[in-house]
Amino acid sequence: MAIRCGKGHEHETVAEVRACYAVGGGEGSAPAVRSNKFAGTCVKCGHRVEAQAGRIERNAESGWDVFHLDGTCPEKIAVPETAMAGLRAPAFREDFKNIPAGHYATASLTGKNDYDFWRVDCPAEGRWAGRIFVKRIIGGKPEAPVRGATRFGALSAIITEGIEVCGTRYGVELGQCRKCNRHLTDETSRALGIGPDCRSQGA
Repeated sequence: MAIRCGKGHEHETVAEVRACYAVGGGEGSAPAVRSNKFAGTCVKCGHRVEAQAGRIERNAESGWDVFHLDGTCPEKIAVPETAMAGLRAPAFREDFKNIPAGHYATASLTGKNDYDFWRVDCPAEGRWAGRIFVKRIIGGKPEAPVRGATRFGALSAIITEGIEVCGTRYGVELGQCRKCNRHLTDETSRALGIGPDCRSQGA
């Protein structure tokens, strides 16, 4: 039976799913380069790269990096770190409501890490029904609520890179279900980034 990955591709084996997400990669292997199927953020300049308008390059440690085509990068975005806290968040985007509660990994907003890891909560009842809350996940530390420009940046990155892509990346990178955050203990679940119970619920 074919296995459908978070990118919408069908694979015959778990190995093919892993290859699709560039999991692993041996030392000394030549870097694979191909066109970017999804929009993302250029590693070199920090500007948006539209789908199919740039390239992705395999990174053995972090998966795939997105770039503009050679010679087409706009001027690099330079935002002092001290100014980040003072940035005013743009208006809430309607498409953020399409992001289901769960866990996601996006390209780093600051470029200091390979990925940023997030938890998104969308209460359906009670005082906060209809609101979307975001927490940053940092290894060895409690989840930290984020607001303002950082919250907007996280949600924008999830929409830009793709909800399924960011969700599956979280599961593959951390070995925890992108929906319920439980540890993934079988090969298929680790490759898909989601456990069997959440898959059966159509998560």
